[in-house]
Amino acid sequence: MSELATGPSPEAVGSARFEPRFPLLTALVLLSVWIVLLSLPMWRGEFLGGPWSDQYQSGFALRQWAAEQWRSLGHVPQWNPEIFGGLPFVGAMHGDIFYPTALARLVLPIGLAMNLGFVVHYVLAGLLLYILLRQLGCSWTGSVTGGIGYQLSGVVGTYVAPGHDGKLFVTALLPLAFIALVMAFKRRRLEGYAVLALAVGLGVLSPHPQMLYYMLVAAGVFALYLAFGDVDSPPLKQATVNLGAALGAVVLGFGIGMIQILPFFEYIPFSPRADTYRGFEEAASYAIPWAHIPELFLSGFTGSTQEGTYWAGNPIKLHSEYLGLPIIAAAILGVVDPARRRLMIWLSGIGLLFLLIGLGSGTPFYRLWYDVMPYMKKVRAPGMALYLVGFVMALFAGFGVERLERGEGNRHVRVWLAVGGLVVALSAIGAVGGFARFFALGAEQPGAGPAAAVETAQGSVRFGALWSGVALAALAGVTMGWRRRLLPILAFAVLLPLIVGADLWRNSRPFWTFSPIQRELLGGDSITEYLQSRRDPYRVLQIPGAEPYPGNTLMGYGVPQLLGYHGNELHRFDELLGGKNQWRNLGGLNLWDLYGVEYLIMPSGIGVVENEPQLAELYGKTMSEIESSAGATIDLYARAESARMARLVPGALKAPDDQAIATVVDPRFDPDRVVIIDPDADLDPAPLDEMPEPLESAVTFESWEPGRMGLQIDPPASQAAYLVVGENWYPDWQATVDGEPATVLRGNVAMLVVMVPAGARKVDLAFDSSGYRLGKVITWIALAVTVAGLIGPAALRRRAAVA
Repeated sequence: MSELATGPSPEAVGSARFEPRFPLLTALVLLSVWIVLLSLPMWRGEFLGGPWSDQYQSGFALRQWAAEQWRSLGHVPQWNPEIFGGLPFVGAMHGDIFYPTALARLVLPIGLAMNLGFVVHYVLAGLLLYILLRQLGCSWTGSVTGGIGYQLSGVVGTYVAPGHDGKLFVTALLPLAFIALVMAFKRRRLEGYAVLALAVGLGVLSPHPQMLYYMLVAAGVFALYLAFGDVDSPPLKQATVNLGAALGAVVLGFGIGMIQILPFFEYIPFSPRADTYRGFEEAASYAIPWAHIPELFLSGFTGSTQEGTYWAGNPIKLHSEYLGLPIIAAAILGVVDPARRRLMIWLSGIGLLFLLIGLGSGTPFYRLWYDVMPYMKKVRAPGMALYLVGFVMALFAGFGVERLERGEGNRHVRVWLAVGGLVVALSAIGAVGGFARFFALGAEQPGAGPAAAVETAQGSVRFGALWSGVALAALAGVTMGWRRRLLPILAFAVLLPLIVGADLWRNSRPFWTFSPIQRELLGGDSITEYLQSRRDPYRVLQIPGAEPYPGNTLMGYGVPQLLGYHGNELHRFDELLGGKNQWRNLGGLNLWDLYGVEYLIMPSGIGVVENEPQLAELYGKTMSEIESSAGATIDLYARAESARMARLVPGALKAPDDQAIATVVDPRFDPDRVVIIDPDADLDPAPLDEMPEPLESAVTFESWEPGRMGLQIDPPASQAAYLVVGENWYPDWQATVDGEPATVLRGNVAMLVVMVPAGARKVDLAFDSSGYRLGKVITWIALAVTVAGLIGPAALRRRAAVA
């Protein structure tokens, strides 16, 4: 491991001129400086995530709930009953359930643990890129510069604004996978394969399949380079063995992630992405529009949504694509390094591949990628592939800085000074802003339109480009100063990475938004205190577009709601409610009744309930003009008669889902008389000559917890009937009736139904995923093999040395 950490000696890179006494520690300090500065508010108790962040809308509350359930149940919950009528917790992927960051949330405050997850992985991304460059023979200064260039590059440095920690985890693991391949192929260290398995396994558990997919493709190309393209590539037989071992390591890595993979793959047919992500155009959405390309080297060129300055073609933009003008300049010098010509060609291929992917439908290539590559029809937002472009550019920049140390690139340095001065001048006279106006003429954007947005953006466009030019000129100035012996080598070695870091820090800083989330959303108020005192199960409904508690906030209080914020809920629930994020059938009161909507939360004064006679008859105002912890004034309405999350129904019909949806939402439909069964169910209900009368048996809940419920029928069922539970159906639900196994059916399109015989008294339902059970066993075995692979080879070498 010491070899992995320290890299080659200065002699190994020829004329590398500066090497600190403690290279790794010194590098770690420099790689931490800008991250520490960006994260200062978190040490004052602020949460790293503002209103635009997924963590603010969803992640914080979800993870707080998960940690509480884990501690309460003694294991990871398998079912989430708090949002969208219930959905599998593991299979539907609720973030980093099994990634190491989840363990931190069991012992630390949720906000601090989540903040540290970001901060640690930003430092780790830079440090691992530094180590990779050292493994590839780069100088210390070049390696540190490349590390900083990667950790704050474009989309990487701005993952914070949208709250995309899963993307950051994979971004940090990418250089680890490359390090592992170098260890295994070039250093012939068997533990390299174990490191590769660990990188892949952690990537699976991140969990961000699309980012991992890109990582594996890039690592695969790099493995081919090491096997066949490098000047030191082994003979064909050995190269084939190495590739086979690397493939085995990838398989082992997927074994580590099986605790997440198996439930996820079981879930795909039931998710909104069961077929494709709604066609090619939707799959290609959130790519990098051509208008964004100037932002690769001019900071802030297209603006951002949260500042109201975004004018280009995506619906929203919460990130930056800025790679850093100094990084690009150094990368251009590095890519033409004659000493590494083959490596540069292969890395250029990787960078070009993922730039084309990131451009999406902006080039014909993405159509080919979409049609040929597996699973690409189930994802969108190809623009996230830009992290690999940043990765390649950071590697090139590290090698470019090393060439500067070797005294090469004098002409490049003079060009840098001229270009930096030109960019500053054009920014000062407003020409860069005019360039943005020109691009905005052809941009398409909903809302106010690009013309208005680009005018709002003029200040940030000018200022961003100005500082990009200043940074490039400073890079040239420091290099010239050192070469003319005006600066010592120590100043050169420290100032170069600091200039790069300052430029990228300035670009990333507006995207590092903080908020007092525990006070704003989870500080508590009289309504949440009241709802927390109620016994489960029940549900709360907030009208979409007027949610006083945004996203999954109520989940942080342990208060279940009918809707929420997720994106991968069960697709039949979406269909029943009238379409994902459209909820055309939400006004159907039958659905409120079936799903147990006992409370409505409304902004005060809008009069929705009072102006609708049916609602006014069902719901009465319980609390009025309450100031929520977020500062909104709200009212709470309670159902006059307690909502019933379960009922015994005498009759059943089979019908296709489209007919069933229309029937269930029809106000003439009586959910106490008939349930509509899945047409493919292995059951033939007794024919109905007329609508049966409701049964007198009441159904109550004796017990309730996520994924487990006990129900009592009183008086016992007078006839064979159907128990309908207002919780979503999924194949892993199992039931017993009076202790005997019973079949769980899908009814009313999305709900749990159990057929009970006459005289039945007690029904127990439990969610138990066979995929999760099997995946857990495979994960533990794969982890054991990986650990053995990490420590075994070194132990054998020590034994051989002693012998």
